[in-house]
Amino acid sequence: MKWRNRAQSTNVDDRRSEGGRVGGGLPSIGTLLFLWPLIKRLLRSKIGLAVLGLGAVAYLGGFINLSPFTGGGTPALDPRQEDEWAAFIKTVHGDLESVWSDVFAEAGTRYRPPTLVLYRGSTNSGCGPASARMGPFYCPLDQKVYVDLGFFDDLAHELGAKGDFARAYVLAHEVGHHIQNLEGTLDQVEMAKQQAWGEAGKNRLQVKLELQADCYAGIWANHAQRKFDMLEEGDLEEALVAAASIGDDRLQKQSQGFAIPHTFTHGTSKERATWFARGVKTGRIGDCDTFGGN
Repeated sequence: MKWRNRAQSTNVDDRRSEGGRVGGGLPSIGTLLFLWPLIKRLLRSKIGLAVLGLGAVAYLGGFINLSPFTGGGTPALDPRQEDEWAAFIKTVHGDLESVWSDVFAEAGTRYRPPTLVLYRGSTNSGCGPASARMGPFYCPLDQKVYVDLGFFDDLAHELGAKGDFARAYVLAHEVGHHIQNLEGTLDQVEMAKQQAWGEAGKNRLQVKLELQADCYAGIWANHAQRKFDMLEEGDLEEALVAAASIGDDRLQKQSQGFAIPHTFTHGTSKERATWFARGVKTGRIGDCDTFGGN
């Protein structure tokens, strides 16, 4: 991906120098599976329940680091590599601001971009504690995208999604959630979840939301290519690999050896890649109606 010599976004809250305890946020599926035998034993006694309660408070508060036991946590990045990735992601964020400002202007409205927060280990967000093990995420309450750059090392080495454009896709997906927030889609889905039948029904709605964000990431790629001529050979393949590598079916099989479709919250590898590709092909928001079943 050609990204150098373009303006970097100034709408960035860089907290990397603050460090932060590794902890906070919700434990991953792998972490829960690792601890489940111990949790079951503790649930059988009142003392065990008390220990679990105190442990949960400590973990969510960032006072306990389970990464030595579960493989989670923030990878140690070379400072030069980290600064390079920071410059890259700030440039991509600037590209996203430029493209979505144009798209909104064509529709007769003004785009209000999210703030990009870069951090190490853990930090606080408007949605609660943020931890590196959570991966990049968008918080609608403060309209910020949170990124620990160590995730990109995991993306390349643990999930097999390498390359600059794979990293760009991840940020574009999270900004896609911001677009949904501005459109009112996030609120509509949350209301629909309250009326949905069981967890499976709620999960189906969440999958549609995530797939639409993938499609919006594709829309950005379409417009950014026309505006900046940024794509190089293999870039789209990098993004498609990234989309597939974080499909629910693949992640569940990696963590527990099998997939449970009714628990999916982001979509299968095929679905994620398909909707991203659709956004790239057409560049039109109207073609990202995952809720309409198109």
